[in-house]
Amino acid sequence: MGWWSTLVGGGSAEERAARAQAKADNLAAREAADAAEKARRNLALFDRALGNDPDNPGLAARRQAAISLVLASELTMGREAWLAIARDHPSELALALEQVGVSYHLEKDYAAALKHYEDAIRVGADAGQLADNIAEARKGLAALD
Repeated sequence: MGWWSTLVGGGSAEERAARAQAKADNLAAREAADAAEKARRNLALFDRALGNDPDNPGLAARRQAAISLVLASELTMGREAWLAIARDHPSELALALEQVGVSYHLEKDYAAALKHYEDAIRVGADAGQLADNIAEARKGLAALD
């Protein structure tokens, strides 16, 4: 069998099976490497959100890291990050509770989302700003019944 047959998929059944297995192995290795890199990036974001990044210790960097975690669907880490920000910066409590509510909303845990939205309003969040989120959460909760 010549190089052309090998290039376009010729060869014996064993050769084709070996090429298919090698291709699957390469894909699995790339996916594992991508997952490891994503996990590394998310852990770095989590460290930054917790205030453990000496190069980016400010509140703005911590907020951005917490937002990035939620957007990356790392919702549990995002919630922990927002609560850590609120512990270190009590003036951020309303925003933190709002963002924790958003993360629960994204998980379709509408009861927890509502609780956190209402808690956020109780400690000073703008009720008008949260009105749409609250309405959507109530609608989602009603749909579950």
